[in-house]
Formats: sequence, structure tokens, C-alpha cells
Amino acid sequence: MARARAMVRGREEELAALRAALAAEGGRLIVLKGPVGIGKTALLDETERTLRAAGTRVLPVRMGSGPGGRDDAFGLGPLVRAVRDRFEQFQAAGLAASLNTVARLSDAVGRETGGWAPSLVPALDSLFAGLAQQGRTVVLADDAHAVAEPAPMIAAARRSGCLVLAACDESAEHALGPGELLAAADQVVTLGPVSDDVAESLLRRTPGPRLDEAVPGILRTALGPLFGNPGTLLATLADLRERGRLTPFGGRLCLHAPSEPVELPGDHHLLRRVASLGDLAAHLLTAVSVLDGISVDDLPLLTEMTGSDLTAYGRVLDRMIEAQVLIADPVGRVGCRCPALAASAVGWAANRCDVSLHTLLAEQILARQPDAVDPAVLAGHIAGSGSNVVLDASQVSWLLGLAADDEPERPERAASSYAAALPRLPPSDPQHPPTLTRLVNLVVRTGRHELLRDVLAQYTEQGCARGSLEEVRLAAIMAALHSGEPPADEAVRSLLDAGPTGAEPIGFAQWWFGLPRTPGPVTPYRSRLVPADRMEVLSAALSGDFAACERAWHRSGGAATSRRGLDRLHHAAAMVDTATVMRLVLGDHYRIPTTGVPGVHRRVVRGYNRADWSQAMSAVRELELSYSTDTLAHQAARLLAADMCAARGESRQAAWWLGRVVPSPQPVAMRAWVRIGLFSRAGDHRRAVRLALRAGRRLRRSGPHVGLFLLLIRAVQIAVSIDDRHGAAELLEETELLCRETGTDTQEALLLARGLVHRDVELAESATELTREREDLPSLLDSCLAIARFAEDPRPWLREAHELATRCGASVLLEHIRAVARERGVPAPRVRGRGAQAVTEQRIVELVGEGLTNGQIALRLQLSEKTVENHLTRLFARTGCRSRVELAAVSLGGRLTRD
Repeated sequence: MARARAMVRGREEELAALRAALAAEGGRLIVLKGPVGIGKTALLDETERTLRAAGTRVLPVRMGSGPGGRDDAFGLGPLVRAVRDRFEQFQAAGLAASLNTVARLSDAVGRETGGWAPSLVPALDSLFAGLAQQGRTVVLADDAHAVAEPAPMIAAARRSGCLVLAACDESAEHALGPGELLAAADQVVTLGPVSDDVAESLLRRTPGPRLDEAVPGILRTALGPLFGNPGTLLATLADLRERGRLTPFGGRLCLHAPSEPVELPGDHHLLRRVASLGDLAAHLLTAVSVLDGISVDDLPLLTEMTGSDLTAYGRVLDRMIEAQVLIADPVGRVGCRCPALAASAVGWAANRCDVSLHTLLAEQILARQPDAVDPAVLAGHIAGSGSNVVLDASQVSWLLGLAADDEPERPERAASSYAAALPRLPPSDPQHPPTLTRLVNLVVRTGRHELLRDVLAQYTEQGCARGSLEEVRLAAIMAALHSGEPPADEAVRSLLDAGPTGAEPIGFAQWWFGLPRTPGPVTPYRSRLVPADRMEVLSAALSGDFAACERAWHRSGGAATSRRGLDRLHHAAAMVDTATVMRLVLGDHYRIPTTGVPGVHRRVVRGYNRADWSQAMSAVRELELSYSTDTLAHQAARLLAADMCAARGESRQAAWWLGRVVPSPQPVAMRAWVRIGLFSRAGDHRRAVRLALRAGRRLRRSGPHVGLFLLLIRAVQIAVSIDDRHGAAELLEETELLCRETGTDTQEALLLARGLVHRDVELAESATELTREREDLPSLLDSCLAIARFAEDPRPWLREAHELATRCGASVLLEHIRAVARERGVPAPRVRGRGAQAVTEQRIVELVGEGLTNGQIALRLQLSEKTVENHLTRLFARTGCRSRVELAAVSLGGRLTRD
């Protein structure tokens, strides 16, 4: 019921039209039309509830329910059951006799499937006259399209003076019976898709743990235009639960392996429609899905594969477009209605159906007249076939030439062609080394790291040409980095002992995975693909060798991008944001991935830095669930999760995330940075300062230095915020020593440390400008809080800190801000509008969802229990929820922020 009401709240225009129509007197017919699953039944249920509350008698008839099926051509069976269920509500004289007559006719018509019962019309007239004689009656006919001839029943209801509201699927509007109903209607109300806000509200109102913030976006992409179809949306979510794709983790219901396709439920009406059209339709849908669309010119090839008639194939294609299973663009290319439908179609077929389909098409084209086909199409089929299609030497040369032509403007297509050609070239072939070099280079440029699997498989089976080992080594490093999995083959794994950390006596596998290093010396890393000076910058940045990084940065021309670029590089390395580090170093030669371990961890870091902590936590959970092998990125993400939970007052969750961090040499400074943050959030500021001094001195002397500046600056901010001048001065000294000993001039860190320690607002303000430019909002928050301790006018600093803490949902920091405001004798800042209250409400609803009592919530948020009760009272009143379970499922991004 609550879910239906949430759906109806997004139907203001349709409800207004229905209310106006229902207010009219006399027999009228209103047809409610829309696609399957759009919410027609929910709207009828809400209408019934409203009418009954107003004292109107209602007869709901579910015309598609019960036995009889299509044999009950007039829907008499559902009508008889509906009247019997509500017989006592009508109390009309002679109603029992009229009902028995219709019941007998229902049995007779069911037996006489081919004819019309002459006595049907007077019997229906008598029944509805009895129903209407006590006053105004509304008939709600759901699924009116489910019977062949709904008109006799509905016409009888209208003649008796009843108002009829009939729901009909738009897919049936061309059928004879439903078409007659639409033609006779006094008014037709069409239901379109609900808004994204309403759709997300429906998702978050599902029972159980709160849905992870990333799931609505994933479903929106997978379902496309069907995301606004409530039936499809909720059925898909339920299907993901049944398949085990939705997993409770970290207090949220998360989608396991979100990069894998989301399919429609097996009983979805579009899939049923395809099944009803026969095997040819299923084959066509699979072909369209695997090939990511087809054109009319592709039909002859597809018909040859199935041995079917071209005319029949075209007829099925037209029917699938008419049923909105497939869609055609203006240029005639046909595609699936949505990605989830395509994923379902691929799932129907046997394993590797994509390879077999591409293989068959490529072989057909090659056997016929390849010159008559777009070369890119043929190359795409050859690439999709793996190594199944046999090519002679001239055909391989043609493929290489096509790839070379595509390289400047279409690098992704060129990468596919090179990947298709490479397995067909033995390492001894003179074309193999340049092909390998071009392929690996294009993979780095395009982010298509999956193409490296065949490169490494060929190396395992056949080795590589002399001079190509460094390209294979780079391929192994990039594949391991982005997949999050170390190579299974020992020969490939041994290549990882040289890599981006070559400046240190540690190999890539040991640095990224924590694996033991293969015995023997670390081979220096050299590659023709990445210039030596850029590789030196990359190695030094990731290993924390600031001096080497600065020297290599200037030699590589990095100085031209100003000091800020180097500061960004150090900060990204400190957060183990390898994707950003590689982008800063390699520029346009490296595409930042959206998936894979570096891509997901980059979302963690960006969400953390931009104060979008809900999205950051969602990305942390995705990393944990989708990439099972622990990497350095996993360790860093867990540390950031612990830091965010501590700032939000969730000490138990912070300890849980910290407990998942595996003891390892990396990232030492980041672990200390988080630990001092946890001590400070818990109120033990002086212990945090002492720990920072010990860790800072040890790491400055022995290394690694990566992340050390962040550790020292956080400690300075804490020391100044508690007026620990001696500790702050020692930390400034450590910062200056680190700069001198490493030959690094980290402008932001030095300016901030000196400004805070010497209470120089102008210096500190210059540093905070750099922090803003870098979009490190949590550090900016801490700086504003520290500056507010000594600024002549603390109010602007407290106001900015308060706004940032509100964005983060950092309740602990909000309390610190209020404490500083009291000490400085100024009013506590308030965010404009309902921002602060909305954050408090969000946290209360989240904690309700975790099962906490009011007292526990009050303790967690440092509020009085009475304040929590007042918030909950207002939330129940605004949302219409009747229980804590309902409230926990409310969409805070939708209803709570708009009501």
C-alpha cells in the first residue's frame, strides 16, 4: 500500500483529470490507458480508497483474474465474483436473482465459445440497475483488455447510470474489443512513465537494508526508458535479489559486480512478447543484442544463417518494432529497447554466443564479396570472433592496414583490429613487434584493458619477439592494475617485479598486491611506449620519493603546468589514486577508466574530496564486492571509509572498516593520518598530536614519504584547534625539515602550516585558496575550523566549516564547530534554508534503518532524545509513513527534501 501511494504521488496531473471526471454525474466511461507495469492498478486502488472514504459505493472488477481465460469473452466470471464479494454493501432488492442469472449465463457462454448469448444484455442491464438503485456507484474495471469483448458489460453499467473507470494496456488498443472500448470512451487518461524522483523513491521504499546509492543509477542505465515503468523497475529489483546480485554489505544493500549486465526478469512482458512471436524473433533479438544493433542491409546475412525467408524475417522485425521490443533510429539502424533487454537476449543463447555469431558473419562475408561490405563491419566481426576465423597473410595485412588508418581518429576501433590481428601473427613474424607496441599503446590511450588478456595468453604460449619484452611487461602491469587480479601464469607474474615502483627495491606485485617478490634483482623498467622521464615521474610519485619526483617532473616539462600540478600529483599519490597520478603524468596518452580497481577507487577519492561522502562510501562498497583480491587501493579505500564514519559519529563502523585494513608496509602515512583523525573525532586531540609527531619523525627519517605531508598538516590543524602551541610548532618544524630534506617546496602545506602556527590569517587564507582549487573539501573544513580559533572575525570561517560539515553529514565536526562558536562568543552558524535540518533528518532516517532506538540515535548524533523524537514526529507527518520500517525506506533525495 505504501509503495502504491508513493507511485500515485507522482501522478498529480492524472489524478487531477480523474477527480474532475469522477465528479461528473450520470453514466460515463473513462479509460485509463498505459503500458504494462506503468501503475494503472495502483491508480485504481488509490481511486477506490478515495471514493470509499467519501462514502461512494465502488465495485472493483479484475477482468483478467480467475478461471476461464479467453473463453470468458465478456468477463462475466470476474463480474460475478466481484458482486458476490461485496454483496452485503449493496443490499438491493432482486439483486440475488439478477446475479444468479448472469452466473448461469457465464457458464453457458463459456461452453458456447463461438456464439453470442441473446439474453446477455437484459441480464447485465438488470444486474447493474440493481447495483445502482441505492445511489451513485462507480465500477472499476481493471485489465479490461484481458477479455475479448468488454463492451457489453461496460455499456450495461453506463446505461444504469454507473460511472465506469476501465484500465487498458496500450499494447492492446488495436485489438477489436479494447479498440471498441477506447472509441466509446467519454475520456481517455494516458499514463506515461513516472519521474526519476518517484522511481528512486519506489526503489528506496523496498523493505530490508537501505539501498546503496549507486543502485538507482545502474538501474537507470540498464532500463533506459523503462526506468520510469514502476512494474518493470520493482520486478527487476526483485529479480536481482533472487539471483543473489543484491548483497547486504556495510549497512547497505549493494549490487554485486555492478559492471556486469543487468537483465530483465524472465517473465517480463517484452520477453513474453518475443517468445510469442516464435524462434525467428528470438534469434533476431539475440543478433541485435550481440551486434549492438543492425541495419536493414544486415538482414540478408542473418537470414542465411537461419535459412529463413527474407520476407518472413522482415515481417517479424516490423512486429517487434511495433511491440516496442526493438526501436529504429532515423537512419534505419535497429537496436534494443534498453540494455537490460539486450542482456536478457544474450543470456538466452548458449555460452559464447557473441563469438559464434561474429564468427559466422565474418565467414559469410569473407566467403562472399568482402569488398561489398563496409571494411569496419568486417573487421568488427573478425575481432569479435576471437581467433576462430582463419585469415591468410593478405587478409591479416589488410586488417593491419585498416587499423593503421583508424588509429588517428578512431583509436578504439583500431585497438580492436590490432587485437584481432595479433593472435594471427606468430612472435617470429616481423609484423608482430610493431603490432604489439601499437596495441598496448592504444589500450593505454583508450582504457580497453580487456584486450590485454589475449596479449598475455599469447606470451604464455609462444613467448615474444626479442625487443618486445617491455611491451609485454607493460601489458601485464596494466592488466593487473585495472583488473585487480594478479596473473595466474608464473611467467607473466614474474614480469610484475619491475614496474611503476622501480625507484624502490620493491616490485609491482609486492607494491600493489602485497605478494612476495620473485627471487632475483628488480629489472629496471624501460619502455618505448612511455618516455623514460615520464616513467621516472610516475615511479617516484607512487613510491613517495619527492626529490626524484620533482627532478623528473621538471625534466619532463611538468614545470610548464605550474606548481599546482605537482601538488596535485603528490596528493593523488598520497590517496593511492593511481588513475589520477597516471593521467597527470601521461596526459592524453592515458584514459582514466570508469571501471576496474583504479577507476572505482578514483570515485572513492573524488567523492571524499568533494564532500559527497554517500557516493564515496558507495564506491568503497563496490570495490569490496566487485574485486575480491586485496590491492593497495582496497587498503586506501577502507581507510577513507573509516575516516568518514568517524567524522559522522559512527565509531563502531569506523572501527569495523579499520579492522579490515590488512597489515602491510603500504600505505603507512595514510594509516597514521586516519588514526590521528579517529583520535581527534573521539575528543582525544592531544593523543592525536603525539602520534602524529612520532609517526612523522619516523617516516621523515626512514620513509616512505608518500602521504606524509597530509599527515603533518592534519596534525597541525588539530594542534591549533586545541591551542596546543608547542605541539603545533614541533609539527611545523617537521614539515619544514621534510621539505628541506626531500628538496620539495610543497607550497600549500608550507603556507598552511606557517599560517596556522604563526596565527597569520593572510598566509592561512592563501593556503586555503589552494586547497579549494584542489577540491580537498575535508581538509578545507579542518583548516576553516582551526583558523576560526584565532581569526579576528571567526564567523566567515565557522560558516564555511559548517556548510562543508553539513554536506558531509559529519555530525562530530558540527559539534566541534558549535563548541568553537561558543568559545569565541559568536552565534553558532546555520545553513541557509533547511540544509542543516535536512542533514539531521537524513542521519536519523539512516540510523532508524540500521535498527537503532531513539536513545541510541541521540547518543550517536549528540542530540537529546526529545530532539530525536521531535524530528521523527515531523518526518512521520510529512511523509505519511506509519512505522519506522516505512520511514527507513523513504527516499531522502526525493520526498524529504521537497516536502
